Amino acid sequence: IEGEAGIGKTRLVEYVIADARSRGVVVFSGQAHPFERTRPFGVIAQALGLSRHSPDPRKAAIGALLSGHGGGLVPAADGLQFALVEEIVDLVETACAEGPVLLVVEDLHWVDGASLQSISSVVRRLPLSPLLVVTTVRPSPLSADVARLLDDLATEGARSLKLQPLSLDDVSALAGKVLAAAPGPGLTSMLAKAGGNPLWALALLQSLAGEGLLQRSGDVLEATSPELPSTLRDLVLRRLRQLPAETLDLLRVAAVLGDAVAVRDVAAVVRRSPAEVVRRLGPAFDAELLDDDSDSVMFRHQLVHDAIYQQMPASARRVLHREAAVALMAAGSDPLDVADHLMLGAERGDEQAVAWLREAARAVSPRAPSVTVELLRRAEGLSPREDPDADLVSAEMVQALLRAGRVTEASARAEAILARPHVAEVDTTLRLSLVGALALQNRAAEVISVARTSLAGTVRLRPLEVVSMQAQQSWALTYTGDAGAAEVAARRALTIAERTGDAAMTVWALTALLVSEGRQGRHGEALAHAQRAALAFDSHDTRSLPLQPTLFLGLTLFHCDRVDEARAAYRAALDDEFPSGWWLSDTLMADAVASFAIGEWQDAVPGLVAGGVAAQQKDHPLLLSQSLAYRTIIATASGDLRAAKEMSVGLAASLQDESLSYNAGVLATAVAGLRVAEGDRPGAYEVLLRCWRFQESRQDRFYHRTLAPDLVRLALELGHHDVAAEVLGAVTEDVALAPDVRSVRGLALRCQGLVSGDVEALLEAVSLARDLPFLVEHAGACEDAASLLADVGQRDQAVALLAEALERYEGAGAEAWAGGVRARLRALGVHHGTRGPRDRAAGGWEGLTPTERAVSLLVAEGLTNGAVARRLYMSPHTVNTHLRHVFAKLGVSNRVALARMVHHSTDTRP
Repeated sequence: IEGEAGIGKTRLVEYVIADARSRGVVVFSGQAHPFERTRPFGVIAQALGLSRHSPDPRKAAIGALLSGHGGGLVPAADGLQFALVEEIVDLVETACAEGPVLLVVEDLHWVDGASLQSISSVVRRLPLSPLLVVTTVRPSPLSADVARLLDDLATEGARSLKLQPLSLDDVSALAGKVLAAAPGPGLTSMLAKAGGNPLWALALLQSLAGEGLLQRSGDVLEATSPELPSTLRDLVLRRLRQLPAETLDLLRVAAVLGDAVAVRDVAAVVRRSPAEVVRRLGPAFDAELLDDDSDSVMFRHQLVHDAIYQQMPASARRVLHREAAVALMAAGSDPLDVADHLMLGAERGDEQAVAWLREAARAVSPRAPSVTVELLRRAEGLSPREDPDADLVSAEMVQALLRAGRVTEASARAEAILARPHVAEVDTTLRLSLVGALALQNRAAEVISVARTSLAGTVRLRPLEVVSMQAQQSWALTYTGDAGAAEVAARRALTIAERTGDAAMTVWALTALLVSEGRQGRHGEALAHAQRAALAFDSHDTRSLPLQPTLFLGLTLFHCDRVDEARAAYRAALDDEFPSGWWLSDTLMADAVASFAIGEWQDAVPGLVAGGVAAQQKDHPLLLSQSLAYRTIIATASGDLRAAKEMSVGLAASLQDESLSYNAGVLATAVAGLRVAEGDRPGAYEVLLRCWRFQESRQDRFYHRTLAPDLVRLALELGHHDVAAEVLGAVTEDVALAPDVRSVRGLALRCQGLVSGDVEALLEAVSLARDLPFLVEHAGACEDAASLLADVGQRDQAVALLAEALERYEGAGAEAWAGGVRARLRALGVHHGTRGPRDRAAGGWEGLTPTERAVSLLVAEGLTNGAVARRLYMSPHTVNTHLRHVFAKLGVSNRVALARMVHHSTDTRP
C-alpha cells in the first residue's frame, strides 16, 4: 500500500487486521520507526514477537540469537543472518501450517536491511502457503534496498495499491461526519487546503474547534476567520506555542529519540525521574500530540513527530542526538540505540563516537553484516582528518564489505588502500581480504598476482597467513588452467599447516590440493585428501571465509563412481550449510547433477532450478550457467527444443569468448547436443572441439568423460579421424591416472571401440557401465556397441543393446533420445511402442514422482518446507520447487487441498 504520509495507509491496514482477526487469521504486525534502521531484524522481530523473554520457546531461542545471548546456539559468525532468516521463514511457515496468516509490515522506508531480506525470503519461499503479506510505504525517497524489495514482491505477483487524495466532496463528507454538521463555503474552502489528505483535514478541523473558530448556523458550521495554516506542520507548531516550556523541551527530546520512545530513555537523557517525565508531558497528551503505550510514549502520527523534529534547527538536532548518545551510553542502553544517535549527532573528529561505532559494528556483524558496513561508513566519516587509526577502520570496512557479500566494493577499496602508503599493521589483513574478494568474483589471474606479490613482499607473513595465501593462489591457478603449479602451491601450504598443527588451515590446504588433483584426473588421490579434510573440518573456525569440505568429499566420491556415498555427503553438507549458506548453491547443484547422472531427471530438474535460484541470490554466474546447461540437456533429450534454445542462448555466447570458463565442458555438451538435435552436426563438432582444445592446452581432464564420446563420434562421422585418435590418446592416459575408477576405464574402452571398430572393447565398456548407475554413459555405450554389431551382422545382439538403452531413456523421460533408438530398432525390423517414463500418468496422484509423493505425504502431515527438507535430506528451496510441480499435477492451490487429496489417494490405494 503506497501513499503519502497521512493519506490513510495505517487506517486501511488497521481495517485489514481487524477483518483478518474476525476470521480467525493469525496476525503478525510490525511498524518500522525512524532512527532504527541500524537495528537488524528490528521490525520483523517486533511483528513475530521474537524476544528471548517470549513464552514461546522457539521465539525465545531466535530472540536470544538476535540479542547476542544465543550461547551454544550461535552459528559461525558469518552465517548468523542467513540462519536467522531461515528460522524466520520456517516460523512463519509453521504458523501457516495451522491456518491462514497475515503478515503486516508498515513503513518499509524505515525498515532495516535484515528485515527486508526476511520479508523477501518469506514471500519467495512460501508462495503456496495461506499467507497474505501487506506492506506500506511512502512513495519517495526510497533506498536501493527497499526499491529492490518492491521489485522482488512485484515479480512474485504482489498487487500495488496506491492511495489517492480524497476529492473535495469526500473531504466535505468527512468533515460533516466529524462535526455532525455540514461545512459552510468558507470552511469548505479551508478544507481544500488539505489537498485531499484526510489526516490534514482532520487536524484542521480539530485546530479550528480547539481554538473556538467554528460557528454553527442551523445545520451548517462555518469558520469565523479565513486565516488558518495550510499544512499540518503549521498546525502542530500552533499547538506547541500553547504548551509550557518544560513540556516543549521534553517533546523535542522525545522527537530526537524517535516517534515511539521508552519513558526511561527520555528520563535518562534529561536526567529526570520517569514519573517526572510523565508529569511534564501531561499537557502534550492533553493537546492530543502524544499517546501512551505501556512504558512508552508515541506521537499520535508520524507527521506530528516530523513537524516537531524538523522545527528544530539542524545544529540543535545534532547536539541533542549527541547528548542522547552520551546519556544512553551511561544508562547501559543497547549499543545500536547509541549508534543511531551517534550517526546523526556526532561531527568529524569525535573520537569517542568513532570508537563506539566501531564497537557497535563488531557487535552487530554476526547478525547483519550490511549494518556493520553502514556503521563503519559513518565511523570513517567522523574520523579526524589525520586519524592514526584511519587505516585500521578502512581495513575493518573491507572485511565488513566482504562478509556482507559486497565483494566488488571490498576488492576496490582494498586495492586503493594497498596502492597508497598505509600502516604495516593492516597490510596482510587487506591482502588476505583482497584475494578472498577477487576469488569470489572469479578474477583468478588477479588472485595469483596478489598472492605472488604478497608472498614475496617486504611484510613478513605469519605461517598461517602464508597457508591462506598459498591455498587461494592454488585455487586460482587450478581455474586458470595451471593445475600443476596449483598442486605445488597447495602442497607448500599443506606442509606449513601440518607443521603448525592448525586443523582449519590444514583443511584449506587439503581442499586446494584435491581440487588441483581432480582437474588433472587423479581422482583416487583427490579422494584420499578429501576424506582427510572432512575428518579434520571444524565449522566454527571464523578466521577466513567459510569452507565446506563435506561438499568436496561428495564431489570426489562422485568422480570415483561412489554415487550413494557422494549423495550422503551432499546431504550432510546441506545440514552443515545451515549456519552460513555460503556453499548452498554449490551443494544443491552437486546433488541435482547426481540426480541427472543416474537418470532421476524428474528430481534433477527441481534441484537444478533451486540451485540456480540460490546461485542468483549469491551472484554466482558460473553456477547459474551450469544449472541452465543441465536443464538444456534434459529439455533437448525430452524433445522440448524451444525451451532448450531459450535456456542455451547465454551458454552459446559464453563459448565464443576468447577464454572459456572452468565449467565450459558441460556448457559445450549442452549446446552441442541441441545443435545435433537441430541437425547441425558440424556446428556441434566445432563447439566440442574448441572446448576440448582449450582444456587440453591447460592439461585439464575434468570434463573428458563429458566431452570425449560425442566428440569422437562426430569427428568420425565428419572424417576427422586425427581428432578422434587424439581424444582416444587422452582418455587412455586417464586410465593410468585413475586406474580404480571404472567409469574412466569404460570411457577409454568406448572411445577405443569407436575409433578402431573394436566390438569387444565396446561390449566391455557396456559391461562396466551396467555396474554403474550413470544413464548417459550406460545408454550411450549400448548405442555405440549396437551400431557396430549391426554393421557386422549381429542383429539380435544389437537389438538387445538398443532395447537396454531404450529402457534407460524411457525411465528418465528422455523421449527424444528414446525416439532415436526406436527409429534404429525399426530399421532392424523391430517395432517398440512408446512406453513413456516408467508408464507414469501425466497427472493425478499416479503422475507424481517418488520424491513428489514423499514431499506430499510429509506436507499432508503438517510439516513445513524446512521440516520436510530435513526429513528428506534436501533444501527447502528444492522442496518448494517440488511442491509447485505437485500442485500443478494435482490441480490444487493450497496445502489443505493437497492434504485432502493425499489422504483420499492413500486411503483408496490397494
